[in-house]
Amino acid sequence: MPAPRKFEPHYRRIIADIRARIASGEWPPGHKLPSTKALADMYEVGSQSTVRQAITILIETGELYGHQGLGVFVADRSSS
Repeated sequence: MPAPRKFEPHYRRIIADIRARIASGEWPPGHKLPSTKALADMYEVGSQSTVRQAITILIETGELYGHQGLGVFVADRSSS
């Protein structure tokens, strides 16, 4: 019998994918992320709050930054 799979919260899957897109250069520094709704649709999660949770964590770690009314962008970490 295979070992049971651990449940991975959706927000962690979103964080991992955003990090992979940044690392690959698909989303370079300064790139504006899609809207929360568009990301929720892209990641097939029913709640925009799940996406917001992932984005909040990435902002707290300095990987993204937000500008009120403008959106969320990839941070330039090369100078840090």
